[in-house]
Amino acid sequence: MPRKEEPYRVGEYWLDKRRDGKSPKIWQITRYSEKHRSDVYRSTRTGDKQLAIVAIHAHVEEIRAKKPQEVEAALILPQIKLYWDEHAKDTSKPGTIATSLRAFIGFMAQDEIGETATIADLKPQVFVRFRQWRMRPHRYTVPWGGKAMNVDSQGVLGETVQRNLDDVRAMLNHSARAGRIPYAPKVPSVPTELRSPARDVRVTLAELGAMLGFWSSPIETSQPDPIPADKATVWWLQLMIATACRPEVAMKFDPREQWKGPIIVLHPKGAKRTKKRNPNVPTIPPFEAVLEQWRGSNEPVVKSRRTAWRTMREALGLPKDVIPKTVRHTIATELRSMGVPAEQISGLLGHQAMSRITEVYAKYDPAYLREAKAALTTIYERVAEHAVKWRADHRRTKVGNGRVIAVARERE
Repeated sequence: MPRKEEPYRVGEYWLDKRRDGKSPKIWQITRYSEKHRSDVYRSTRTGDKQLAIVAIHAHVEEIRAKKPQEVEAALILPQIKLYWDEHAKDTSKPGTIATSLRAFIGFMAQDEIGETATIADLKPQVFVRFRQWRMRPHRYTVPWGGKAMNVDSQGVLGETVQRNLDDVRAMLNHSARAGRIPYAPKVPSVPTELRSPARDVRVTLAELGAMLGFWSSPIETSQPDPIPADKATVWWLQLMIATACRPEVAMKFDPREQWKGPIIVLHPKGAKRTKKRNPNVPTIPPFEAVLEQWRGSNEPVVKSRRTAWRTMREALGLPKDVIPKTVRHTIATELRSMGVPAEQISGLLGHQAMSRITEVYAKYDPAYLREAKAALTTIYERVAEHAVKWRADHRRTKVGNGRVIAVARERE
């Protein structure tokens, strides 16, 4: 197709339409390839030239960001994108990291350093301003994964800001290790007096039962057939109750690989060993039927249940500080109150390393975590009873805007 005007250029790249007639309305990032002796195209996925101009600049900056640069020339935004694509999106908590990175991008857009800031602009005072901005009411919109992510926050706790800073620090260290910048700037921590104390939030077994009952009930709608319960989410919660494992560990659990009859291997196959130990724990009898059903299913694997958890928490009227890890804290507290030996609780939670011989031969030892197993069985059965009672008294209903709520059943 003949050009009617000089194309928009950025270095060796320019915007053009394909010469073969394919995707005639879509702008392409184009460059001449000496190897192929022809133009090479990369779609911008848009027919809007202004958006295409943004896309070509982002593409060129990403290519430039992969090469060694001085901190005065290395833009922050391309380094964030490379960190996400190369590492963060495949970690155990990609949603948490994404939230941190988006918050920092939103802050840059509103701060004096701006969206075109370089690594050299990251002085200690910038991180102080970021902390102050995050802890006050703020709002921002950041493009992410092809969507506009809108956030309206009343301010977050110091512990959340610390997590944000940890993720930004990890991004900078990733760039330095890759040789793209000569060094990573120092990222100061949130002052101790602004940090939150360790979480000690717990729920009752009746509340755990309500959670289980909520997710295991079908959603009643105006249509003739209700929406089935989310089995995978129910199994995720049941696994946490049956083993006191961490939420992210339960997310990755595959019973076909990790259920070994009398023993559940909580460490995912092929996963790296970290300071957070995932022990082998005994299989409690009432959970075996769930594992059998789970092992024979083809439920899709998900990376996050944040929306499902928030929906459940709001429907049940639980406080905002009740998070998935609250289940683990609750089970640990119940085990202590039931007199389970401290060393067994520590071994179950992965706080105390079991010897390799103990873990390997645990399936042959009927005394392995015996008191913990008996107590977990009792807890699991009590929660199941509360779930049955909750389902008898409540139902899940979809209302306006697709919201799912819990309502009390009408009595005759």
